[in-house]
Amino acid sequence: MKLRIVQIPVGPLQMNATLVMDKETKETIFFDPGDETERILKVAENEGMNISRLIATHCHFDHVADANKAMEELGLPLEICPLGEKMLGKVGPIAAAFGYTPSKIEAGGYLNEGDTVELGKTKFGILHCPGHSPDSLCFYTDGTLIGGDVIFQGAVGRTDLPGGSAEDLMESIRTKILPLPDETLIYPGHGPKTSLGEERKHNPYINGKLRLV
Repeated sequence: MKLRIVQIPVGPLQMNATLVMDKETKETIFFDPGDETERILKVAENEGMNISRLIATHCHFDHVADANKAMEELGLPLEICPLGEKMLGKVGPIAAAFGYTPSKIEAGGYLNEGDTVELGKTKFGILHCPGHSPDSLCFYTDGTLIGGDVIFQGAVGRTDLPGGSAEDLMESIRTKILPLPDETLIYPGHGPKTSLGEERKHNPYINGKLRLV
């Protein structure tokens, strides 16, 4: 595998901050700066990673609450789906309920389906997967999916938050995720990594045993 992927659960909701490194160049993408930025950067330093991009899979507070700290430390802009712009303005009040005191977060770059994110010789395609959140993005390259909160081991993203839609989420999974190969490894926003083949067999929301409403 050309990539080294490290996920570190952070914050009260144990969101997976994700570091994806090209093994040859050491160039690294930091996905979802939700909390504990100093800890994440220490891990990156110990791994010999050179962080060159800062990306949010979506703009729920647990994925971006520490974005200002990450941007300051790294000197990088936060890249998001344009549909997440308004959500950034709502992070503060929600995060405050969990003990955070974030200042206003501003994006510095935008990503859309059809764009590619290059990491060394690897190119990630972007999949827009609304449902959990209108701005949810997944990032796919051969055999690897950075999945945000779209699909988890044995579950899928919740849809009862503002902007959520069970119908949209299942349509996103059906049209964007399920066509990928079974051997695809999924690195989700919460919980352990899994494979699409395992989820196709055992995830009750995927195999039809449960219906998301």
